[in-house]
Amino acid sequence: MHPASILDLETADSPVEKTKSTPNEVTQIESCNDKHSADVVELVPKTKNSSQASPQARKRDSVEPGKQPGAKRTKTSPASPQNGHAESSGQDTSELVKSAGSVTKETWQGFCEIQSEPAFFSTILKDMGVSNVKVEEVVSFRPELLELIPRPSYGLILLYRYRDQSSSDQPKEASSHVWFANQLPAQNSCATLAMINILMNNGDIEIGEHLQQFKEFTKDFNPYQRGEAFANFDFVKRIHNTFAKKMDILEADKHLSHKVKREKRVLNDKKARRKSTDSAATDDSAEGSEDNANHFIAFIPVDNDIWMLDGLNQQPTSIATLSAAQGQDWVEIAAASILALLDEDVENCTGFAIGPSPLPSLRKEACLALNHIASVDARLDTVSPRWRASPVPNGQPAHPLALGLAAQLPAYPTPAPLAATIAAEATHDLFGRRARVLADLNDLATSIAGETQREADDACKTAQARFDHAPVIKLWAQMLAANGYLERNLDRHSESKGGRR
Repeated sequence: MHPASILDLETADSPVEKTKSTPNEVTQIESCNDKHSADVVELVPKTKNSSQASPQARKRDSVEPGKQPGAKRTKTSPASPQNGHAESSGQDTSELVKSAGSVTKETWQGFCEIQSEPAFFSTILKDMGVSNVKVEEVVSFRPELLELIPRPSYGLILLYRYRDQSSSDQPKEASSHVWFANQLPAQNSCATLAMINILMNNGDIEIGEHLQQFKEFTKDFNPYQRGEAFANFDFVKRIHNTFAKKMDILEADKHLSHKVKREKRVLNDKKARRKSTDSAATDDSAEGSEDNANHFIAFIPVDNDIWMLDGLNQQPTSIATLSAAQGQDWVEIAAASILALLDEDVENCTGFAIGPSPLPSLRKEACLALNHIASVDARLDTVSPRWRASPVPNGQPAHPLALGLAAQLPAYPTPAPLAATIAAEATHDLFGRRARVLADLNDLATSIAGETQREADDACKTAQARFDHAPVIKLWAQMLAANGYLERNLDRHSESKGGRR
């Protein structure tokens, strides 16, 4: 996206919009910033009275009789030429800025760009209602590092520098057993769409009520119709755009306005002829990916085939067939295809893997271990009633409440065959069994604590990323300008004639 100054928002005749945050998000942001918190009032230099402000500041604050104070007038300059065409967009940009003041991230109809951070993607899926799924970064797709990719994996996502593919290389026929949606023009939705394309093709994932209804609604659609439905799916759009900033919305709308003007010029130019294509994904989609430089695509196993799901292609692409007899790993085959796609650009890419969250399985194993120890203790109470009076070897297990397992414990009783084995063992064997299970339980408790802390850190990072700091910075700059601080200290921060500060 093109950089823009926060002060551009000064042309909008609207008060600073208050950022809406849920109580949980506010609590998370406050907890994450406790170490760096400071009173905003202390950041704004105070003056004893208005007479201490500079004469120019007093002149700026004065208002002529009979006139209401208004926003400061700013000069609008024509936009810089783009693709050889000059854009006289001073008025259009002003209109976009004014419209940005009334549009919020909840009502905006576009898709914002999202930083490629696994924690953000995991949070998006969780907010959509997807259960027990985690997104992790892939270090590399090279063969020697594939063992670092967590198994099992529901799907892989590749973020790479987009290169337009010939329409002749793309499949023309639809695959009825693969759910796939196209990415529509001017939509920065490829990251979320790649995750949706993976989730919809795995029946083992609990995708939640909203996504399940969307899957049923679009089951008879073709990829382009599914892409249209996805582009208008407000539930997903609102969650995606929780990461949008005010400036992101302004820049995206301005970029779209320029693209529309370019298309109008092409249509009005009788000499221009658009290249024909059979792809349901239009030239605008490819242009948007080229402008953004990077693009997300997905790789998944469906039955015995491995598929590449690129929203800019007309149909999903089958890249290989798995041999069940040979016990092939689909991740290794998909990684080889990814390396071939990247060619020499292997270093300029990022990979992600969507898989099950480790917490449910860790908690299940911990519940079984706790009940296992309880069964051993009950047997010891029978064969050696005074064993608790002496120091217990290896100590006592962690309390279920400390591990957050009190409610789940009854769901995982000791299996009947294991209970029968425990009932037949002697005291010495029971103590040995107890020590082994207790050691395993301690390892599980450590893993659960570490994973829980990582989830808390991800939630904190996500809350900070969703907060828009631009209105705060703008308000602070306005306060510094109003009390004359900026004008009094302008010379200290401006360059001297000799080029030194």
